Amino acid sequence: MENYRRTGRVATAIGSHFLWLSFDRFFMKKFLFALLLMIVLPVYASHIVGGEFELLHISGYTYQLNMILYFDDINGNPGAQDPSATVSFYRKRDNVFITSLDLPLISRIPVSYTQPACSSDLLKTDKLFYTANITLSPDTFNDPQGYYISWQRCCRNYNITNIYSQDPSTGGISAGQTFYLEFPPVVKDGAPFVNSSPHLFPPLSDYACPGRPYYVNFAGVDDDNDSIVYSLTTPLNTTLPAPLPPASPGPYPLVTWRPGYSLSNIIGGSPDLRISADGLLTCTPNTIGLFVFAVKAEEFRNGIKIGETRRDFQMLVVNGCEPDQPPQIVGKKLTDANFTYINNMSVSFSDTVKDGTRCVVVQVSDPDSNNPLHNYTENVSIRAVALNFKKSDLGNIILPSVTSATLTNGSTKEFRICFPQCPFINAPYQIGIIAMDDACSLPMTDTLKVIVNTQPPPNSNAYFLAPKITTAQLNEGSSGSWPFAARDDDGDELILSVIPEGFVLKNVGMTYSVNNQAEGSANGAIGWNAFCKKYEFADQKNFTVRILVDDVDACNIVHYDTAVFNLSVILPDIQPKLTIYNEDRSLDLTHSGIEVKLGHIGLDLLGTDLYVSDIDTLNLSLTSASGNILPDGYVFANSTGLHIVEANFTWDPTCSIFKDGSYDNQYKFRFTVTNNHCKTPTFDTASVRIRIKDLVGDDKNFQPANVITTYPDHCNDFFAIDGFESEPNCEGQIRQVPAVPVENCTNQFERVRIYDRWGKLVFESNDQKFRWYALNVSAGVYYYLIKYTTKEYKSTLTVLH
Repeated sequence: MENYRRTGRVATAIGSHFLWLSFDRFFMKKFLFALLLMIVLPVYASHIVGGEFELLHISGYTYQLNMILYFDDINGNPGAQDPSATVSFYRKRDNVFITSLDLPLISRIPVSYTQPACSSDLLKTDKLFYTANITLSPDTFNDPQGYYISWQRCCRNYNITNIYSQDPSTGGISAGQTFYLEFPPVVKDGAPFVNSSPHLFPPLSDYACPGRPYYVNFAGVDDDNDSIVYSLTTPLNTTLPAPLPPASPGPYPLVTWRPGYSLSNIIGGSPDLRISADGLLTCTPNTIGLFVFAVKAEEFRNGIKIGETRRDFQMLVVNGCEPDQPPQIVGKKLTDANFTYINNMSVSFSDTVKDGTRCVVVQVSDPDSNNPLHNYTENVSIRAVALNFKKSDLGNIILPSVTSATLTNGSTKEFRICFPQCPFINAPYQIGIIAMDDACSLPMTDTLKVIVNTQPPPNSNAYFLAPKITTAQLNEGSSGSWPFAARDDDGDELILSVIPEGFVLKNVGMTYSVNNQAEGSANGAIGWNAFCKKYEFADQKNFTVRILVDDVDACNIVHYDTAVFNLSVILPDIQPKLTIYNEDRSLDLTHSGIEVKLGHIGLDLLGTDLYVSDIDTLNLSLTSASGNILPDGYVFANSTGLHIVEANFTWDPTCSIFKDGSYDNQYKFRFTVTNNHCKTPTFDTASVRIRIKDLVGDDKNFQPANVITTYPDHCNDFFAIDGFESEPNCEGQIRQVPAVPVENCTNQFERVRIYDRWGKLVFESNDQKFRWYALNVSAGVYYYLIKYTTKEYKSTLTVLH
């Protein structure tokens, strides 16, 4: 290094390569600028051991997102440490991007060995912790299929044995890691859905050795007590062989297994790497190497999957383990002379056995305490694990205060294991007493499985007085109450709880109350106000409520009695009916149609209820009005009535309803009558179709008179084309009436003009029912012009005096 200082040469690591830079004072500034760029910009680096996300609920809709990245201190480039990570949120249903979050680096700490004395320069890992808070708004994160978070980084170590993980800058097959977590919506069925992902996963802190069994608890903690199921899966790669690939939605590519390796043969072990459903990772490697694997932790609530965490890690297998033999543990009962129980033993204790004698004795030996390679000494210890129940502090309860010993020259060590008077579960329980040595890198072990059947102190169970099953019905609108009474002959305190099956008591008007509770007795009742106006009974009318009672006995053993209430509500038979009539109610037009011309349209609507009560109020409304041309100008007002409701619909359409050259309009009006007696209204709907067509124009029989006289006989004494019905007959003769042209929206009467033979206008009118009596003109021939919108009629008219 002194030479490097004298010549001004600096070595800096990029990935797994070294770049030599030469400079003198003239180039010092350029060098510093380049060095700064290398520090700021992300670089390829074989540094990723593994890691995972954690999404933890804080309060309300605020969550803490953690990202743990395990960094390889042996093969990794220090410059590859990212000061922050920008992670992306996507919707699972369609992979739509939702938002991003910047996670700053908070801490970097070394991962400790299970046995620090077994540390190796070949395995040094740091834990990098990134975190930030985020508000997951219910307006955004509400999709039933949930969401996922991802972040991509390259690269994994370049010397991995079981997958291709090569330097992408040299054209190799790269292997990065996509950090991935799925989480549910923050609201379900209109209510907040609170969830934290599994977290506090232990790292893989120890190396393994060929031919030596390897084990580690790889399980996390779930704050919501959800079920977590673990399985091995193929690790995810990155979408691009770049140090920091741009954010992109899934699906993400998988890493490429090297020949001979696969998900079913991850390390080539016998047995190969496997993980139990509750997270215990085990294997026995055959060959040395660095092996990558991934664990999928699926989160279930009430049998439904709600989340998923993927966790990548790598296992180092080296020839670093000295030959070692496992310890041996055997057991005996206090009354036995010899240790005869190997692997399994069963013991039973009556309720009369005193504390201090409810015990077994185990003996631990280890062949290595006779081995000169181990200096004729071996350190051993014991621990206890619950096998068919959960008890994290089990060792503090049953193990002696001293749980370790040093064996020399083939000596043994005995430990007294004592059990409490109260069993851990209401059945025989199983405990594993594990003997361990101090072998590297993980202790060698032997286990004695002990089945313990402890008789608890005498106790009379709590019970309900008869009747234990109650069946009752209520008419809607009424109330009821049903009592229960519980007793305990030992006078123990009673614990009562209510369990409605598939509903919430207050949502249907029910109450649960406990009265006069004392030692050994309790009384209470289930009450119900079955008011459908306030509570919803449309989807459920039958309800089952269970009440449980248990006593607080010396061992808190659960042994409850049950009282069952089968309750149902009888709803009124509400059947509203709506009928649509014409105006004089001579025709039922319900769900039918009428065809009319322009003019007055009238409908009479009648709403009734087949079965009525004192509070049945009916509401009649127009639900929709549609057509090929939107209807306009009609008159209808919503109406309300008690037991019966009526309303009128009127419309006087004019030519203005016809649009765009169409003179045939079709409409549909839909009306609804509603009975609001219950929270969910009951209704009936009726509709009527109305077709309005324009008149067809016709003038084929239009022949106005060509002669008029002024004789006082009322025969042909005026010129007209319409309105003859008001004129008298002429001396008993039938007046000849011309068929006036049929008017419609496209052809209407405009005017009439009459001229003399010199072209002088002698008469004019805009009224189709005009009259010209020719009283002040001379006899002769005249000319008329009758003008309609689209047609004119011209001819002569002779006037006789």
